Amino acid sequence: MSRRRRREKETDLRRRRPRREERDVYLVVCEGETEKRYFDTMKRHPDVNLHTVHAKRAKHPQREVVVRSAVRARSDEYTEVWAVFDTDGDDVSHLVASAERDGVKTAPSTPTFETWLLLHLRDHRAPLVTGGRAERALKAALRTWDKGGTHFRDFAHGLKDACERAERLHPDGDPGTRVHLLVRSLLRP
Repeated sequence: MSRRRRREKETDLRRRRPRREERDVYLVVCEGETEKRYFDTMKRHPDVNLHTVHAKRAKHPQREVVVRSAVRARSDEYTEVWAVFDTDGDDVSHLVASAERDGVKTAPSTPTFETWLLLHLRDHRAPLVTGGRAERALKAALRTWDKGGTHFRDFAHGLKDACERAERLHPDGDPGTRVHLLVRSLLRP
C-alpha cells in the first residue's frame, strides 16, 4: 500500500467541533391553565420542542393580554410564536388579524379550549354556546377529566381524530377551533 493511501486511511484524531441539530422551537402563550397544562405535558412528546407561557390577569377574557404577551415575546429564538385563547362566542377576527400582522399565529377556540379537547374524544358539531357547556360535554365524554388535571396523555390517542374533526368545523363557528393548526405545526416532520 502506498504512503498516500495509508495516510488517507488514518483516522483524524483532532477534536471535532460540537454539532447540534437545529430544531424548531415554539412559544405558546396561553390564556388559561387548561391550555397551559395540555401543552406543558405535550412537551414530553419526542418531536416537540416548545415553551409555554400563561398570561395571567385578574379577569376573563384575557385574549388581548395573550396576544400582546405573544407579540412582546417574539424573538429569533422561536421558530413560531402562537397565542392560544378562548373566544367565549365573541368575534375575534380583528384580534386574529392584528396578531398575524405582528407575526404571531393564533389558535382561538369557540367557545373555549375544552372544545379542542372534546374533539379528541368525539365528533361534536352541536353548538356549545358557553364554556360551562363545553366543560360538561367534555366531562360526559371523559368522566375522569378534571379541569385542573388536564394532561396530554389523556387525549393523545385521539389527536389525529381531533385534527381531522377540527378541519371539518368552521374555524369561527360554534363549536370551532384552530388549535389543530398549532398541533400540526408542532408535530410536522
